[in-house]
Amino acid sequence: MQQLTLDISLRDGYRFDSFYTHKDNVDVVNLLKLIAERQEQGQFFFWGNTQAGKSHLLQACCQKASLSGAIVSYLPLSVLSLYNTNCLQGLSNSSMIVVDDIDTVIGNDIWEEALFHLINETRLHQQTLLISASNNPHQLDYKLPDLASRLLWGGIYQVHELSDKDKFLALQFRARQRGFEIHQNIIDYLYKRYPRKLNVLMEILDNIDQQSLSTGRKITLPLIKEALKDL
Repeated sequence: MQQLTLDISLRDGYRFDSFYTHKDNVDVVNLLKLIAERQEQGQFFFWGNTQAGKSHLLQACCQKASLSGAIVSYLPLSVLSLYNTNCLQGLSNSSMIVVDDIDTVIGNDIWEEALFHLINETRLHQQTLLISASNNPHQLDYKLPDLASRLLWGGIYQVHELSDKDKFLALQFRARQRGFEIHQNIIDYLYKRYPRKLNVLMEILDNIDQQSLSTGRKITLPLIKEALKDL
């Protein structure tokens, strides 16, 4: 997998085939696949709750595009905002640029101006630009009006968060990919003791699977309690 700015790499598990696609997100997933295959180009803005899976989908798009030979730059601003805006420069060779969590820096004059110039550059070089935020771009609290207008240049798409019922289906989906089943009593146990955030639940699922593999035991409530005793 391509190494990215400041040693940030795409997560190996973030692929399209590992994303549980609810019916409300089918169109968004299909669009991102077309973008990865370079059948759709331009500027695209994806927004939704922090648990909706935007980063998973954007990294899946990067991974698929990179495998087809595209030069991809993935910029997670939740991490890069701790540094400076230099990461937004020198990207003219990239065919696709992905700016994740843009709302992390909205309200910061320096970052807003840098983003304004980046968007202009991508338009000039006819690069595909994907942007994500937790809120609709119409509702972000900008300081630079020109940036607001630039972010509305392309299509705007919502990524919908899963309900608790659908999170169970997503966990079942991931478990089956790993070769085991997870039942309702296990989900009930987890829901009572841990935040109902999909990234937390997926991490717990990984810990359970690792404990099962390392001990050779089936996944039962006693094993789960043992695997999660330090979490």
